[in-house]
Amino acid sequence: MYEAICHGGPLDGQHAISRRPAGFLLVDRPAGQCWIYDYRADAGFEVRTPDGMPVLTTGPRGRHRAAEEGRYDVLAAPWVETVAPFDGGARQPGG
Repeated sequence: MYEAICHGGPLDGQHAISRRPAGFLLVDRPAGQCWIYDYRADAGFEVRTPDGMPVLTTGPRGRHRAAEEGRYDVLAAPWVETVAPFDGGARQPGG
């Protein structure tokens, strides 16, 4: 586990935990937004910002690559409401 304070982006100043060594992708799926936080042992989690713009404005290529390569954890944004898991939809006879 990699634990540190986040710098920049929507989690600025908050503590985060990643299961992967490179950092994590923070995903707000309902809003279609994603941020990449890179982990550095000496600096914590730093949001990736090319040219000062949040990574979510640069298109999906970097996010998809980071999610698929396995070095980044994928975390749901803490402000996104979660939905209870599907319980199998068991029905009673005649129902």
